[in-house]
Amino acid sequence: MRFSCLMMIVLLACLSIRADDGFTPLPESDPPLMSVVALQPSLTIDQGYRVFLMMARDQGNFDADLNVEQMAFEDVHAHLIALCVISPKWNYSPDDCLRRDVVAYMSASYLGVKPGLLTRWFGMTRRYAHREMLFRRIIAPGSPRTVVSGSELLSVMTRISICRDPHQGVDLDADEIH
Repeated sequence: MRFSCLMMIVLLACLSIRADDGFTPLPESDPPLMSVVALQPSLTIDQGYRVFLMMARDQGNFDADLNVEQMAFEDVHAHLIALCVISPKWNYSPDDCLRRDVVAYMSASYLGVKPGLLTRWFGMTRRYAHREMLFRRIIAPGSPRTVVSGSELLSVMTRISICRDPHQGVDLDADEIH
């Protein structure tokens, strides 16, 4: 009986507290793309392309002032073709779902994976790229046709960054090395 009375008092106290008590709300603005992407259960081609281009920009492949979030999809597409991350033959629309084989192809291209003998003649395919990225543990095991989630894409991007610069974020002075 005492416990139920105590629970009722606590419940009434919780209900009397409003959500906006005690703090001022943040000004409304568009959240950064990475925050939006991280929470998505499935991504679009547009979101995946933009995340790859942002990584390329952050790693010095493009001007640091390149505003990827405000660019038109066609401009993002053109930049990725210039970087040789996507095939110029691809005709995905911005609203198409981003699949694992597409992410694998973009990852392999960005990392500069050298294809085998047959793929040197016929070019890299999404199927080969998916197998190679599985072997290198850049992407997690799964079917190449499944849709990529935001957290999965960000984990792939982290692995790519580590492959490109394994000492990223490590700043050692000469005194610390000896």
